[in-house]
Amino acid sequence: MEVQGLRSEIHDFINHADEKFLKMIYKIIKAHKNSIVVGYNADGSPITQEELKVRAKAASMRVKSGDYLTQEEVEKEIENW
Repeated sequence: MEVQGLRSEIHDFINHADEKFLKMIYKIIKAHKNSIVVGYNADGSPITQEELKVRAKAASMRVKSGDYLTQEEVEKEIENW
C-alpha cells in the first residue's frame, strides 16, 4: 500500500476509534517523536530530540548560575591549543 493509501486508512481508523485505541496510538506517536534523531555527537553517536531538550535545559541552568566562559576567555584558551 502506498503512503497516501496508508494515511487514508489510518485516518479512517482514527475517526472511528474508541478512547482506548486513541490513547494507545497517542502514546506510540509521542514515543516515536521523542526518539527522532536531530543531530550527532562528535563521535558519531546520535542525539535524540529528547536528549537535546535535556542538554538545552542543563546548558541554560549553567548559564543562569554563571558557569560559562566569556568570548575573551575562549579566545585565550584557543591560543594555548
